[in-house]
Amino acid sequence: MEVERAVYLTLTAGMIMSFSLLSIGILLDLLGVKIYSTFILAGTLILVLTPMVRVVAAIIAFSSSREFYNAAVATIVLFFMILGILFGFVLRIIPSG
Repeated sequence: MEVERAVYLTLTAGMIMSFSLLSIGILLDLLGVKIYSTFILAGTLILVLTPMVRVVAAIIAFSSSREFYNAAVATIVLFFMILGILFGFVLRIIPSG
């Protein structure tokens, strides 16, 4: 039960923070304030990083409850998430053609 609670709180906090920043960015854009893109970028970044933070929270919760097999599986999942982001950056930087 502790693992589910940690994951729930992580996902809820990430969603609320992302929604708040995106809403502020849209409101500032409608008001004509030039700094709106910073809020939209921060909200998008939090929205993308929330699943990774959720996996880290699961690793910590599984380790503290001595479920080492589940912690190892979550660590592998986190590794592949980081690997996917790194491949995305590398493929974005390398020009095609």
